[in-house]
Amino acid sequence: MICCGGLSDKQQKVAEEETARQNKFLDRFRGKSDITKDKILTEISKSDEYEGFDDEELDKSAGQIYDKLQIINAEVMAWYEILLACIFLVIGYMSPIWLMKFQVALRQMEMEDEVMQFQTIILMLMRIERVNVEIILEWLERYSNIFREPISRCVNNYEAGAWEALEVLKGETNYQLFIRIVESLQAAVERIPIREAFDELDSEREYYQDKRKQTNEKLISRKSLYGKVIGFAPMVCMFVGYLIVPLVYIGLTAMSSSMSSIS
Repeated sequence: MICCGGLSDKQQKVAEEETARQNKFLDRFRGKSDITKDKILTEISKSDEYEGFDDEELDKSAGQIYDKLQIINAEVMAWYEILLACIFLVIGYMSPIWLMKFQVALRQMEMEDEVMQFQTIILMLMRIERVNVEIILEWLERYSNIFREPISRCVNNYEAGAWEALEVLKGETNYQLFIRIVESLQAAVERIPIREAFDELDSEREYYQDKRKQTNEKLISRKSLYGKVIGFAPMVCMFVGYLIVPLVYIGLTAMSSSMSSIS
């Protein structure tokens, strides 16, 4: 029976046995720079593994072991391999932190969008007669996503104490824009009407809309820059790899030959 590599089963078995014998001596001589073919030949001729082999077979096996040993001992870590390992180490170590910062930035944008949505809802409701703080909270809960859980708890605890429920809601978040809305709701609970509590909401909303517009424009320009860099990268790599690097190599080779001739 012929194997897929062109060897019969018997030949395959013989090759595997020879490889196993050679591996034992490779492990023994690994790292020894002063080893020679004659020493290897002497060692294997005395061993039990090569008992019964003639001189020609021993010489052939010693030569193969010596050639393999030279390859193994010459294998060292190149500087670029160490550099790549350090780069991948830094990337692997910092990637969770970078991912977390990216998620925080996305979360911040989502919270800003949701608060601007709350401001729009409040601007519509504050001009309706008989609208109170509880109704506003119910509408905010209906259209909330990030702040849904704390707002739901506030609505559930509202009957037990409006001020206290809003105070708990304020303590459950650290986003200042949302905290200002809650403080205005607290002011509307006991002291002033809802319309007066949110009299500055229009100007604040316009300010944060302009701020968000500028942020989006910067983000779009940055993405456009990244797209241009990625788009031109293949052309630059091809230009450097196929023109500059060969020309530099030819120039250095010619200069080295000229210096050798002069010497």
